[in-house]
Amino acid sequence: MRRMATSIKFRFLSGDEVAADLISKIARKIHEKPEDVAWFLEVKSIMGKLGTGEFSKSAKPEPLETSKSVPAIMSEVKKFKRIGAKMKRAGLV
Repeated sequence: MRRMATSIKFRFLSGDEVAADLISKIARKIHEKPEDVAWFLEVKSIMGKLGTGEFSKSAKPEPLETSKSVPAIMSEVKKFKRIGAKMKRAGLV
């Protein structure tokens, strides 16, 4: 068996590069912006932590202050549900 000379070089990606690449590929698959997919994953992670009690129950909740109007908040809820439904149809969630 004869060996062939190749000039293939491998470069190992950092964790951030891998995450950014995966988010970009997911965004392309479900036809959303990568920043919206990243936002969805972050919110989903926080919601998961709240459900498991990972956040301390003894911590005093801070008063909720937001500069967003109710319609703006509702549009974010709709965006979250829309992205979640697309990811579920694609078999990603």
